[in-house]
Amino acid sequence: MKKITNNNKGFSLIELIIVIAIMAVLVAIIAPNLTKYLGSSKKNADTKNLDEIEATLKTCITDFEMSHGDFISTAGTSITVTFGASGCTVSGTSNDADAKTAIDTAIEAAKTQSKVDTTKYATATVKKNSDGSYDIKATF
Repeated sequence: MKKITNNNKGFSLIELIIVIAIMAVLVAIIAPNLTKYLGSSKKNADTKNLDEIEATLKTCITDFEMSHGDFISTAGTSITVTFGASGCTVSGTSNDADAKTAIDTAIEAAKTQSKVDTTKYATATVKKNSDGSYDIKATF
């Protein structure tokens, strides 16, 4: 009878070191590109959130004016909406105290914290033009 031998000893130490070295080279090549894409992704998210805030404020102002009249009564006057961890505050002159409530309700779901610098929150300025239109600018 033949004796059956099992020669399956697994990988040698040299083979494991070569595989680990190949993986290290791949990670070294991929990591810088990955961090670059993550950084640009955060910037894109911030831009999208600011656009969302501006669009939401435009909708809020339009809805407010349909039911209450002018949002800001005097041309050239502006209000500043500052977002923070505990909600938003409105400073400046608005035509009605309900304006802050309308903005709070409209912005409640907006993502207002910066993805690039998590210590910053959004601030939006709403300015009434002489033709009755509004300029809205949101920044972090």
